[in-house]
Amino acid sequence: MKYHILSATRSLGLLPMFDRMAFLRKRARAARSNRAFLARHPGFAVPPEDLAFDAYNKVDWADYHDVGLAHAALFARLVRTHLPDAQPLRVLEWGCGPGRLIRHMPALLAGRSPQISGADYNPATIDWCRAHLPGIDFALNGLAPPLPFPDNSFDAVYNFSVFTHLSAAMHRDWTAELHRILRRGGLMIATTHGDHYRYLLTQKREIDAYDRGELVTQKRFEEGKKWYFAIHPPVWVRNSLLAAFDRVEQVAPGPDAGMTQDVWTGFKPHG
Repeated sequence: MKYHILSATRSLGLLPMFDRMAFLRKRARAARSNRAFLARHPGFAVPPEDLAFDAYNKVDWADYHDVGLAHAALFARLVRTHLPDAQPLRVLEWGCGPGRLIRHMPALLAGRSPQISGADYNPATIDWCRAHLPGIDFALNGLAPPLPFPDNSFDAVYNFSVFTHLSAAMHRDWTAELHRILRRGGLMIATTHGDHYRYLLTQKREIDAYDRGELVTQKRFEEGKKWYFAIHPPVWVRNSLLAAFDRVEQVAPGPDAGMTQDVWTGFKPHG
């Protein structure tokens, strides 16, 4: 029901007001717990509240820390498992947002001489990350490719909830771009909206398309933003999104990861 209401709000031109009200409400509700979190973690830099809300629809610093660490730990485990010999290890987070996952990666990959990079299309996000997350390289990209990296630059590229907010054309273009910057045999980790997110399908034609194994995108909102949803049948991920990769697998994240999105791995072919 929430997403039917959201759809109607957008059609009436009221989404900016709806979003602003939600931001103010969530900021007020989290104020006390956020002060307590910062008192317990005095050296932990948090992003501006508006950047966090724009990226995550939340302004809860305990959630920012705990969920970010849990998701980063999952991706770091996959990198260590699938690339046991790569050192120094070159890793990119595409769509890093205001640092929720990437800030944990140097420690999680310690011992592998990690070279960690992050890229995002929001200039304010990249400015904040550069100022507050030392030891990581950050680069600005556009909503569409390219990324400012040469071919074969990285051993691993991961993304969390980026394809989930892009159009079909952007899925195609960005997959090709990530394939380009991975070395041969490099690891791709991606998350998608799978069966858990069927509730986002608010129209019968969307449900029918999903059940036929087709990508569903809800184009009533600004592409790249949190209210623009793409919902991905697993068969479409295998046969279309990651078709250029070898050994494509859907990963069981485990209960500690706090992950509701589908997690996928694939490898750039050696040939």
